[in-house]
Amino acid sequence: MAQIVASAAWKDPSYSWNRNYISDLGNTACGDFSLAGHVSRVCSPKHGVMNASFMLSGVLLIIGALLLWRLWPRTKLARVGEFLLLLAGLLKIVVGLAPENRNLSLHTLGATNLVIGSIAVLLLSLSVRRSHPVVQWLGILTSVVGLVGGTLFTMSQRAGHSPIPGLGVGGLERLAGYPFNLWMVGIGLLAIARAGGESLLSRSRVDDTTDVPAGLESRHAHRAGK
Repeated sequence: MAQIVASAAWKDPSYSWNRNYISDLGNTACGDFSLAGHVSRVCSPKHGVMNASFMLSGVLLIIGALLLWRLWPRTKLARVGEFLLLLAGLLKIVVGLAPENRNLSLHTLGATNLVIGSIAVLLLSLSVRRSHPVVQWLGILTSVVGLVGGTLFTMSQRAGHSPIPGLGVGGLERLAGYPFNLWMVGIGLLAIARAGGESLLSRSRVDDTTDVPAGLESRHAHRAGK
């Protein structure tokens, strides 16, 4: 929503969702701005709205990750994924605190939340592969699309042009980040649907789902049935 509000305020030329970076909406100056060889005319009157939304989204991601913490299985894989979600939230806040024209190095560090978020999705999805295969494969698809988008986005910055004809840096950046946002919404809705607080691994109470011998799992199921 903040992107729509901020982009609508752009005049002469209009903001391009395909060619402009998302961060251009938070740029606090008006004029030509060069980033990794890509020069564009930047003037975002609603930059305050955009930077506030960056920070708010980071705070909400941290809160969401903490609220969902107990719903994931108690495995190392899931814990690393949860930690990366928290880290991605902190980095989103950094993006809003350090606009691209104020502190590009710090802003670029914050932008790594795109890749870190996708890795978090991948790890969390793999952690529920036995109990929720649909959640697993949707998560894997989400992370793969995000990571491919992030890779192409990085390549476009280094090469000075997009590796995919017709898809600009703005389009690639959104390809890297939007799947993660959709996944978070989906997981949140799933958690609400399971408001009883069951773990996303509720059908398998063995803590380590990745290295459990079949015999041990059977004995565990037998004991649980007594």
